[in-house]
Amino acid sequence: MPVTPLVPAHDGTHEGHPVPLPRVAPGALVRTTLLGLPSEPAPAAAFRAALAELVVLEGRLTALAPALGDALYASRAGHTEDFHREVVLPLRRAVHNGREPRPALLRRLDGLAGRVPELRAWLDARGRREDVLAALRAGTDPALAADRSVLAGLCREPSFLRAASFTSADLLRAVLRAGHGPTDRRARKEEAGVARHAVRAVARTTPLSAFTAVGWGVLPTPSAVDRGDVSWNGADLPVGSSRAVVRANRTLVDTLFAALAADPRRRSTLPHRMCSSLRDSGGRAALARSRTAFTAARFLAVEDDEVTLGAAEPLRRLAALCDPPATLDALAGMLARGGSAEPDPDQVAAAPDHVAAAPDHVAAATAFLRQVRDAGLLVPVEPYAPQDPDPLPRLAGWLRSTGAPHDRELALRIEDLSAATDEFGPADPGRRAALLATLRDRWVTLLADLGHPVGPDPARLTVLSEDVVIRQPIRLDGFLGTADHRALRELASLSEVFDLGPVVRRQVRDSFVARYGPGGVCPHVWDFGAEADEAWQRASRAADGGAPGMDGDGFTAADGIRRLAALRAELTEAVHRAHADSGGGPDDDVVLPAGLVAGLGSRMPSWATRRPVSYTGFVQRASGGVLCVNHVYGGWGRFSSRFLDSVDPEAARVAATAVSDTLGPGAVVAQVRPVSGFNANLHPRFVPEEIGPDRSYASLGMDDVELVHDLRGDEVRVRVKATGAWADVLYAGVFAPLLLQPRLAPLLMDHPHGITDFGALVPRHLAAVPGGDLVRTPRLLHRHLVLRRRRWELAGPTVAVLLAELAAEGEVPVGTVARWRALLGVPDQLYLHAAPPARGGRVDEDLLSALDRPRPQYIDLGDALHLRCLGKWLARHPGGVVLEEALPAPARGEAHAAVELVVETYRAGLGVGDASDARDAQAHATAGWANRRDDR
Repeated sequence: MPVTPLVPAHDGTHEGHPVPLPRVAPGALVRTTLLGLPSEPAPAAAFRAALAELVVLEGRLTALAPALGDALYASRAGHTEDFHREVVLPLRRAVHNGREPRPALLRRLDGLAGRVPELRAWLDARGRREDVLAALRAGTDPALAADRSVLAGLCREPSFLRAASFTSADLLRAVLRAGHGPTDRRARKEEAGVARHAVRAVARTTPLSAFTAVGWGVLPTPSAVDRGDVSWNGADLPVGSSRAVVRANRTLVDTLFAALAADPRRRSTLPHRMCSSLRDSGGRAALARSRTAFTAARFLAVEDDEVTLGAAEPLRRLAALCDPPATLDALAGMLARGGSAEPDPDQVAAAPDHVAAAPDHVAAATAFLRQVRDAGLLVPVEPYAPQDPDPLPRLAGWLRSTGAPHDRELALRIEDLSAATDEFGPADPGRRAALLATLRDRWVTLLADLGHPVGPDPARLTVLSEDVVIRQPIRLDGFLGTADHRALRELASLSEVFDLGPVVRRQVRDSFVARYGPGGVCPHVWDFGAEADEAWQRASRAADGGAPGMDGDGFTAADGIRRLAALRAELTEAVHRAHADSGGGPDDDVVLPAGLVAGLGSRMPSWATRRPVSYTGFVQRASGGVLCVNHVYGGWGRFSSRFLDSVDPEAARVAATAVSDTLGPGAVVAQVRPVSGFNANLHPRFVPEEIGPDRSYASLGMDDVELVHDLRGDEVRVRVKATGAWADVLYAGVFAPLLLQPRLAPLLMDHPHGITDFGALVPRHLAAVPGGDLVRTPRLLHRHLVLRRRRWELAGPTVAVLLAELAAEGEVPVGTVARWRALLGVPDQLYLHAAPPARGGRVDEDLLSALDRPRPQYIDLGDALHLRCLGKWLARHPGGVVLEEALPAPARGEAHAAVELVVETYRAGLGVGDASDARDAQAHATAGWANRRDDR
């Protein structure tokens, strides 16, 4: 069926009407490295300065080459034909091709340099380069020794030892050896790996074990302070109040439960629920059945398939009896007591023991339940809550309750797993490594004994997660001033323009209206899961190169997408034109017009701003008061949620207040909290309601809500069936929504914002380099915010050429590094990223492949030790690399090498219909389509 166009009230823009900027949330997360970098030793500083001069000289020699070639060609009249053929032409070819002339050739120049000034300048620069190279080679060993001394000091730091013990026992042993400054062959072989992890400990703030610590604080009222005088790295953060939060890997826990529950005897002791709500149409029943796959203990991949059966009435009665979940024996009794009619709930509740059930009825009911169970339509409820942070004791308690001796033995083994996991956090590094080895062995053995082997490489099994959390509130005075707040609020407005979320919502709307019609209703959320998931795929494909409002399959989305795409294109063209008119090159910053960005809210299509939106900005302070934006993702507490039950309790109250103030009084707000085996998705509920598989642990079951096309807002909304109220559904997990269970897609897409990309705003500059083309993009600025750092993209063949030259020069390839730094125009301090892979057919598949790519790494091309390790680090990226300027670089001589602030912004909905009762909205449904329910 073609998409039905619908023109709701006020379907335009906010042009001519001032739109308030989003507000900054009152609380912020702080992520900090636990290691500090000492001041650079004198030999290392001298090495850096000499290498920087060498880079300048290499650049100067390259710049002189064209003019020198022309001058040598023009010098022909000043010497003999033999001299020109034997000396000048070979010299000219060498200069043109960037090769070193033979020494014998340079000795035959005679008085040519006096007659050709360009040659004199070139020879002077070349002579100075030889002097600097000689000095560098003489200073390499002292610089390398100084850098190794710094590395040894880092390797003796308790936090780094704890982080290394979390990673692997092999890394811990290598770090311990490096801490003693060994010089043997084994130490040199391990050096690149140890240095890479040490660099992670001083440069990256992503939470992982003792590499980083996370805290929370209240942002005070902004003040106009001098940002250049404030150093976040020197802030007095209360890291002494830190504690390790250790949790068993939920992928393993859930896999263990599934293996235990596969036994019919054990399973019979558990309450059961239906696999989904039941869609009853024409005497046939349809349900969504789940299949779970073990994915190397990283997360659980869950897929849904639809099962359609003819026995609708018995299944409908069974579904009613499973609310709340009940054991199979209890369900058989209730079915049998009801005979062929639905049992009287009041009678059963008042006197369950006096309701007679014939033995043959019980046997028939039991056989029916066994069939439903074996078909995967009746599923056991875990003996622990879906968000239980410590599920192993509950799992062991359930096994003890079965009364079977073998189950008591299994309970002891699970209790041992729980005790070893609890011991890990406070243990010393050596004990931590031993505990990890023990836990891996016990998990592998236990799962194998239960018929579920973990795979071919159990040594790499992740058995737990660890976060270091600062419990004491952090004082954030002086972190952000008035100018910072305004710029961050404007950043949120800019993010809306370049966000995939609005496009996703329009694609969802079109798919929904195509199936259910204007004003239509989908009473079973799972029934629209596949279409919602595909709508996200279409939106992503359209963003990757489709025409505005058109995806790769030719599907035309709502006309509103065209208007949003036109706004993006207009802004992009204006920025590119201004940059080009000013003669901007790859080293010239692209600056967004402040007034244009501040007024974007009034130019957004009204459909895109009717619903509220929240963003999370990850920022770092650089020198001169510059604020660097690392990422912009979705908000609504998404990146603070996992820490809310570990930091100061005020954090959860502040998060709840920020949400309620944005959505307004009387709004129904519900979280959806899937875990899918991913520990970072464990987080507390901080809003009044929750939507879950059933009402065992959530206030609203999946069958308590429905999807509705809201005619006033012309969008798909979630509605509570019992009250008719709209619900705002928040997903505050960090796991990619597209990798979660497909049936959840309609709920996850209620607020899908947070996939932003400002890459279109910067021009791409191409230059030929050995092995292929170099792609350079300049820095992108808005006010004093750096929205995008300078980048250099190198293809795989170019990386291969560079690797060959590094290997050919020797241990510390100063000449090669200087030449390539000059060629590419890169600074000395960079972040090394894997090159973005070619887009596949599906976004979820691309996300899965991205999990195996190397993480970003800080590299210092002015550090002798980094130069020694550079070849091994680059070899991890055979498909190409992206070099990004390190802005800011890890601070030296400060308390913390890197500090990042995680700030949320909130904007209330600006359109009609949000405060309206959902039932009133449905009164405007189009005749013949009104409240159409697809019960196929």
